[in-house]
Amino acid sequence: MADAIETKLSNPAQNNRFRRMIAGTIFVVLLSSGAMAAGYFMANGFGWQKDTAKPQLVAKEKTALPVGLSDLKGDRRAPKFTERAFKATYYPIEGPFTSNLKHSNSFAQVSISIATYYDDRVLENIREHETAIRSAVLMTLAEQETEMLSTQAGKHQLQGVLTSTINKVLEEKTGFGGVNNVYFTSFVVQ
Repeated sequence: MADAIETKLSNPAQNNRFRRMIAGTIFVVLLSSGAMAAGYFMANGFGWQKDTAKPQLVAKEKTALPVGLSDLKGDRRAPKFTERAFKATYYPIEGPFTSNLKHSNSFAQVSISIATYYDDRVLENIREHETAIRSAVLMTLAEQETEMLSTQAGKHQLQGVLTSTINKVLEEKTGFGGVNNVYFTSFVVQ
């Protein structure tokens, strides 16, 4: 077997054919790798281009460039997110939310307004999925206890829970939350 390999390699005609075959294989591998890399770049695989499908933060000043909150968190050179630098948009949810409270004969009735610092796509998502949002808010409200909702700290905690709940619904439905806060426009516990 070793004699056959030596004979083939010592034969110049077969040696050139072998070299051309190796060179051709390398060329095909390099060409396909380059095509895959180009496709990856075109599909924004390396994140060099902004994902314009995500809502962008809306700056108060028109000269500021739109930026995603995730961009601020990922870039250590970027300034920290400050609410006063961005324009807040409020979306009042029509109709109050009324629910019995956990382990009690009491009920709570609240009206809320949702705040976002992102563009109109977040508001469109809220409008489109308002039924799912209402359901999630009612389920969250039903898990609250009367004692907790009687304090200001408890109400602040509920704001945070509702913000997370609404963002979770929007992320499930659209892939992006975008709600920065929930505000109570009325709050009654009886």
